Amino acid sequence: MRLGLVTYNLAKDWDIPTIIKNCEAAGFEGVELRTTHKHGVEPTLTKEERAKVKQTFEASKVRLVSLGTTCEYQSQKPDEVEKNIEETRRWVELAHDLYAVGVKVRPNGFPSGASEAATLKQIGQALRKCGEVAKDHGVQIWLEVHGKGTSNPPNIRTIMQHCDHPSVGACWNEELSHQRALDALPMA
Repeated sequence: MRLGLVTYNLAKDWDIPTIIKNCEAAGFEGVELRTTHKHGVEPTLTKEERAKVKQTFEASKVRLVSLGTTCEYQSQKPDEVEKNIEETRRWVELAHDLYAVGVKVRPNGFPSGASEAATLKQIGQALRKCGEVAKDHGVQIWLEVHGKGTSNPPNIRTIMQHCDHPSVGACWNEELSHQRALDALPMA
């Protein structure tokens, strides 16, 4: 087993040198950088800034494994879904430039009043478009098991069946599993 860090909570206030220093000290071999955090690794980085981030990780023992986004595709507004697909494309380009393996995206529940079956199909079809972009850049899309209702494994399976793209996979939302474990503990 190899250990890695997702910067979602623990490292949200760390810059890249701190992330690398702490990961190396803890024996963590990889990291997923989450959007909007202090490290500032975002699609808005210039070519030069991207090269610097890539070189910083290459000079360390820590692999930049993935980029965690808030891209989601369940909206009932088609232009919002397309906006998220376009944003995913920008993250894929960034991942390619940084030699990251994947880009994490998520479903985020069912919109109020929306058909669950139609929503799952829509998410899957959007992911297929993202998968094509990822394939062209040698990157993978990782669908996080996330969102009220959409995080149910049978729903993730349905999304993945609608997607049916070799560059798209699913990954477990650790926060969700940890919260469920905590919720199951008896209260003292």
